[in-house]
Amino acid sequence: MQQDKIILKLLRPGNQKMRMYGSWIALCIGLLLLFIAALAWFDFRSILSNKGKEDSMASYLVIGKKVTNESMMRNPEDNLFTQADIEGLQHLKNVNEVGSLNSNNYPVSASMGGHLGFYTEMFLGSADDKYLDVLPEDWSWQSGQQSLPIIMSTDFLNLYNYGFALSQGLPQLSQQSIKALPLEISIARGKEKYRAQIVGFTDRISSVLVPQNFMDEMNKKYGVTATHKPSRLILKVQDPSEKTFVSYLKTKDYTTNEEQLRWNKIRTIVQAIVTSVGAIAVIVVGMALLSFILFIEITVQKAAGHIRLMKQIGYAPGKLRKILNRFFLPWVSSAVIVAAIIAFGIHVFMVQWLKTLELHLNISDAWIIVVLVLALLSLLFLLLRKSVKNILQKV
Repeated sequence: MQQDKIILKLLRPGNQKMRMYGSWIALCIGLLLLFIAALAWFDFRSILSNKGKEDSMASYLVIGKKVTNESMMRNPEDNLFTQADIEGLQHLKNVNEVGSLNSNNYPVSASMGGHLGFYTEMFLGSADDKYLDVLPEDWSWQSGQQSLPIIMSTDFLNLYNYGFALSQGLPQLSQQSIKALPLEISIARGKEKYRAQIVGFTDRISSVLVPQNFMDEMNKKYGVTATHKPSRLILKVQDPSEKTFVSYLKTKDYTTNEEQLRWNKIRTIVQAIVTSVGAIAVIVVGMALLSFILFIEITVQKAAGHIRLMKQIGYAPGKLRKILNRFFLPWVSSAVIVAAIIAFGIHVFMVQWLKTLELHLNISDAWIIVVLVLALLSLLFLLLRKSVKNILQKV
């Protein structure tokens, strides 16, 4: 034990202290960059795949077939989705569900009396309830029922308030006030009339929605064509910006909300940045380790005479390696642990900050730090043992 203390005393940095601290700081910075790059990669993937908010708007896309000059000359039926089109989308790995957004196949008009009296031709849409982002309590309809619940797109109300109402000198309407307005919906040019009430607003689908069973019954009674193929589809996807999925939509000339697909470009940029930071981190860590190994070699060479003397008096090389490892390992380990703690603190801060932007991450997503810490400690321990062994063989 006394000999161990003597050797450890001989290995103290002395005038090499600044070199040792510099190597430690460089190693700590490189490891911190590596942890941050790994966290950024997994956090960004988590945001895109909406793990923390599985049913958020970003998981749903409404698609239609692009209307071009060529398609205008074809039969309108060609712009509707066939069963083959639907099956093609269902086979995509990124697509969880495919639903139909049905439209009226008969004339529809709406009117309202009083101060806001108006009459307009309009359209209706319907979808399975599981694809709606809002389900009011009175969202139901039975055959023979004269009242008809309607869910309106928030975009339509905004167009009225900030466009039509201002230009026509009409009052702007809040969501609460428009729900109280009486509407009359005329089906098939007056063959049936219903008292309609707006019961909710949707941000997901740009349409005037009615219950699915109402749409089916009216299309069956008054539809002008025998087939009722959907003009639009609702997709529930894991990641709207996934490259294969985006490429498929472009190949098929399907249109959707480009605001969600733009994440594909953002992800490409973020991946490039994260990869670059990760590469720089690996280079910095490598240079710091080389500097640290050089420092170990210089320190051992400084005490070479004493170490040779220890060997000559019968001190086992394995014992010397153990002493040297015990001296240098805490320095290397502390750099890993300090960098991991700082990276975890940054992750916790980002989780709280992203909540204010309605982007959800879990603190538990930092599991990658634990994996990297264990992997790096094992790697650095093996590298240190090998380096010390090689250095002692030269003494």
